[in-house]
Amino acid sequence: MIAELLRELSNHDERVEERKSALQQLIKLTKEDTVGLWEEHFKTILLMLLETMGDREAAIRALSLRALREILRNQPARFKSYAELTIMKILEAHKDVQKEVVRAAEETCSTAANSLQAEQCVRVLCPIVQTAEYPINLAAIKMLTKVVEMMDKDLLSPLLDGIMPGLLQGYDNQESSVRKASVFALVALHTVLGDELKPHLSSLTGSKMKLLNLYIKRAEGGSASAAS
Repeated sequence: MIAELLRELSNHDERVEERKSALQQLIKLTKEDTVGLWEEHFKTILLMLLETMGDREAAIRALSLRALREILRNQPARFKSYAELTIMKILEAHKDVQKEVVRAAEETCSTAANSLQAEQCVRVLCPIVQTAEYPINLAAIKMLTKVVEMMDKDLLSPLLDGIMPGLLQGYDNQESSVRKASVFALVALHTVLGDELKPHLSSLTGSKMKLLNLYIKRAEGGSASAAS
């Protein structure tokens, strides 16, 4: 069964309907408890999907991302050796000209943030946040924010020196969406770390600090009302 699916998926840029069907079958398989399948074929399936994400057909690209999302959800531990490659490919898909592919990339990013090991995610994302162009940097900051929100103080604190340069740089970006995402990421850090974050914000101008404090207060107000 899986050998047939892989053979079909290897017809890059051809047999569109057949490959759509193969991807849909693969998505079904990911939801079944087929341990033997993943033991034997995980690497082959993953590399095939990452390659198929570059297909000419937008529908195939989107389905590849959806299949990857299901594998991330159901087989997260198997990605340990492939986290960097997987994250990079998902982020690159945010550059796609087709909305359905970008939407699938955003959903897959969100699942990756929940499924992959948090510390590993942070280490992969920090250099991307610092060096990537828009919209990849934006997607990386949003994913980083989701990861940070799920971390505890003890795990997050030692990673702060690696996280901050990219976010401070992002807060200065010419793209308003990148600036806003950077502020939300800083708010997420503050929610976990509290005053421990303050020394890392000393380079911010008065107006930037004021805006950040406004968002922090808003977040604290939101969590306080949610708790009451």
